[in-house]
Amino acid sequence: ILAVAGGRYEWIGRMMRAAVEQPRVGQVTLTDRLDRVATHPLLGFLMLTGILALVFWLTYSIATPLQSWLDINLVHTSAALARQALVGDGAPAWLVGLLADGVIGGAGTVITFLPILVIFFAILGLLEDVGYMARAAYVMDRFMHAMGLHGKSFLPLFLGFGCNVPAVAGARIIDSPRAQLLTIQLAPLVPCTARLAVIAFLTPAFFGRSAALVAWGLVLLNLLVLALAGVIINRFVFKGEHAAFIMELPLYHIPNGRTISMFVWQNTTSFLRKAGSIILLVSILVWALSVFPGPNLENSLIGRMGLLLQPVGHLMGLDWKPMVALVTSFTAKENAIATLGVLYGAGQEAVGLAGTMAAHVPPAAALAFLATQMLFIPCAATLATIRQETGGWRWALFNVGFLLAVSLGVGILIYQAAALIGWGV
Repeated sequence: ILAVAGGRYEWIGRMMRAAVEQPRVGQVTLTDRLDRVATHPLLGFLMLTGILALVFWLTYSIATPLQSWLDINLVHTSAALARQALVGDGAPAWLVGLLADGVIGGAGTVITFLPILVIFFAILGLLEDVGYMARAAYVMDRFMHAMGLHGKSFLPLFLGFGCNVPAVAGARIIDSPRAQLLTIQLAPLVPCTARLAVIAFLTPAFFGRSAALVAWGLVLLNLLVLALAGVIINRFVFKGEHAAFIMELPLYHIPNGRTISMFVWQNTTSFLRKAGSIILLVSILVWALSVFPGPNLENSLIGRMGLLLQPVGHLMGLDWKPMVALVTSFTAKENAIATLGVLYGAGQEAVGLAGTMAAHVPPAAALAFLATQMLFIPCAATLATIRQETGGWRWALFNVGFLLAVSLGVGILIYQAAALIGWGV
């Protein structure tokens, strides 16, 4: 037995001598030279900012156009062909709407997320395989600790500016279950491109030359609420616990294409298989609520939900129409524009809808509505991903309730403060 054990250790020693190169004492390796920049308090932050700017640029320049192309040429075209075929066969109107808008629209929502998810997981896999992710987490650790998180939470939250779905899905890179859960709860507060599109569409009509300033203010409001929400949830839900952050900085490596490809494939297919089915079911449910019992959106179940919110809307200077738009934005945030166009009897062109709303909604109420829209509950796809990542509906419903209270509370506060000083009411 001793001879066998000795032979094994001798073989291990030979393999170690052949595969491991020990640097000389005092030798400065390539990893040491790179880390002088990557882990420097200032230079490391600038380097991280440049990398994240590249991620942001890739999302906007590649993923977003592909997402729009898929939405127009695949989803809308398929829905139009299905609608035409069903109408030609004499199918009832409810069946046409269910298949064209509910089923195809829901499945199409899943498919349009593919470009964003693939790019996100590819870049994430590349940074992880090279060894840079540990440095990024180290640089941002002190800042994230203010919210009870650690540095690894920063990258998923940042990617929420493109879409909240990969932000929630990206939280799986965090080792601590508590920190992962807190990151997931905060991710929907990052203003995604869809919410930014609503802001960019409506602010010029209400605020003219000050539109850019108002838009930046709304984004900063979101980030401020995100930071405060992190502190509040960590203190009162997680009892002030802090995630321990002990991390070894690995050596830099040449990335392996097969490893990155497997990482992208496994995470993307996992999202499509699990969250996709929930997105489809939720899309069908929202479609049903928007058409039954009819004959129009105002008299539908979802319209009645908006009417139920009308007393809250009055506290923000709004009638039932913007409240219905908030409810329908649950399917997709940009749906708020389409709903407002239908309810105000205008097309979705900027002059028509924006001008009509500016004539009916005072600036203070408009500011309250936009702030509420930015902070409102996550869309169906994000909610489905939260449910998928947390393993149940408990934390998904907590997120909905928390953001509903925060968004409506902030909207009411803004309007009442404006009314108190006599501005824009």
